[in-house]
This record gives sequence, C-alpha cells and structure tokens, in this order.
Amino acid sequence: MKSWKTTLGGALVMLGAAIGQIYPEHAREGALLAALGTAFGLVFARDNNVTSEQANAKPVPDKNDL
Repeated sequence: MKSWKTTLGGALVMLGAAIGQIYPEHAREGALLAALGTAFGLVFARDNNVTSEQANAKPVPDKNDL
C-alpha cells in the first residue's frame, strides 16, 4: 500500500456501494459516502511526495511538436 489516503478513499467508495446494495432504504446515504470517498481519493491521488521526474513520468509534448 503506497498511499493510505487513496486506499481509504477506495474503501469508502466500496462501503458506500455495498450499503446501497445491502440496505436499499439507505441507498442515498451509500451514494453520498461513495461520492465523498471518490472526492477524497482524487484530492490525494498525487500525495506520494515524489516529483514527476522521480516517478519517471513522460513529459507532456509541446503543442507545436504535434
């Protein structure tokens, strides 16, 4: 597990989806939990404290090079 924050976000999404399936009367709360988990995971998706160069990310090509 590289990032506990994104893992927690994913777990919230799965829990929200499960709540909606197991308890249909609480589907709205499950959907809200899934949406919050998605937002939380996306906010912290790049929190590994590594620069793009260290992560071997390819540079974005310049518009003029296309």
